[in-house]
Amino acid sequence: MREGPKFRALATAIREAVHSGDLPPGTRLPAMRDLAWSLGMTPGTVARAYQIAAAEGAIDSHVGRGSFVTQPDAAPGLIQPLIDSAGSGHEGPADLRSPQLPDLGQTAAIATAMHEAAEQTGADLLNYPPLAGDLACRQALLDWLGQEATGNAGPDDMVLTHGGQSAILLILSICLVGERPRVMAEGLSYPGLRHAARLLRADIAPVAQDTQGMLPEHMDRVARHSGARLVFLTPSAQNPTAGMMTTERREALIRVARHHDLQIIEDESYSNRPGSLRAPDAEPALRMLAPERVWQIAGLSKILSAGLRFGALICPSHRAAIARLAAQHSYFGLSRPLTLTVTRLLNDPQSQRLAGAVMTEFVSRAAIARRILPADRLTTQPALPFVWLTLPAGWRASRFAQAAAAQGVLVRPADEFAAVSGTAQPAANAVRIALAGNLSHQALADALWTLRRLYDTPQGEDMVV
Repeated sequence: MREGPKFRALATAIREAVHSGDLPPGTRLPAMRDLAWSLGMTPGTVARAYQIAAAEGAIDSHVGRGSFVTQPDAAPGLIQPLIDSAGSGHEGPADLRSPQLPDLGQTAAIATAMHEAAEQTGADLLNYPPLAGDLACRQALLDWLGQEATGNAGPDDMVLTHGGQSAILLILSICLVGERPRVMAEGLSYPGLRHAARLLRADIAPVAQDTQGMLPEHMDRVARHSGARLVFLTPSAQNPTAGMMTTERREALIRVARHHDLQIIEDESYSNRPGSLRAPDAEPALRMLAPERVWQIAGLSKILSAGLRFGALICPSHRAAIARLAAQHSYFGLSRPLTLTVTRLLNDPQSQRLAGAVMTEFVSRAAIARRILPADRLTTQPALPFVWLTLPAGWRASRFAQAAAAQGVLVRPADEFAAVSGTAQPAANAVRIALAGNLSHQALADALWTLRRLYDTPQGEDMVV
């Protein structure tokens, strides 16, 4: 094996074996602990090698299923689906990887809105959506979110998208320039940003973070040395660590962004809620602090319905026209049946009651997590649909997730949120646990007790899971 770090040498060997055909497409790689034993390495070393090989597109890894050589028709750089769930059923493992909403009446409300929207449609369904055809929907969403949350945006500042991921792709397509541009993000951040950047041949420049999120002094340093012109922030509900930025931290980051003339993506997907439910002492939105450079992502996926695939991009006022044109070039705008449905839904006062019920439900689920898991190692926020559990010595996050999967509980290790795969994250020995709104309280508690028993029995690197 080559000189250098063992994990990188192993990753290179895997990649070359795949390219040469020695490892044909679809081949299942050995379990990490088995390969570690045969090569005289630690399981952690093999795990890092597999992670790098996955990031390079050579293999496809899934917690609980194993690692496989990618099929020849797989697009380069597409490691894994953002959502890998069997749906809302309760068969199989307890899936605590991706937050799912409880149905507290949203399905019926959406069905009613769809029925009413169908009665409004006519011959206009035969034509492409006009640029201003979704004005009523944009206004309804702004009224629903409230001025404080959106930085006093107007309907002309908003572009509707097919969910938050669509909004991220739209921002990157507008703001990135050069053959290999860079986007700054916290060292642990939303994986969808990484995948969107790959699609546009961009790199992620990781920035150090603490319990609040990105550190301004390190952001300044990375901006100076990386040439990045865009920074991705999640100020109100950092994903995955559940942190929240104070006003002082937000203002400090804005100062750095202005100094380097950076554009800012403000991802508020987990904080979108009706203005009536917004805490009176809530921290100011980044767009409120810097409306000239903040692109804010909003939507309904985390509070009413992910299946609608409805989101919005609130642009810097002088960039909205460009964003609207880019959206039309990308997907011709949202369909009229969807915008009519969402407009009816948001204008119905029942939608705010449903959002409040969903928030209350996740407050209850977070209380279950705090009762079962060690509270001093758990980071939570009221109404946030996931928690962040820091693991004790003797557990590595990836091995904990594998052990949990073997016992029928799926969680996401910190490794999956690394902004750049294969880099060390010394303070990231943790897992994100979704509070699974599709499970009963008892099923959720049973899954959390499984995790607690594993937490209480750490297994060193030399032990077999």
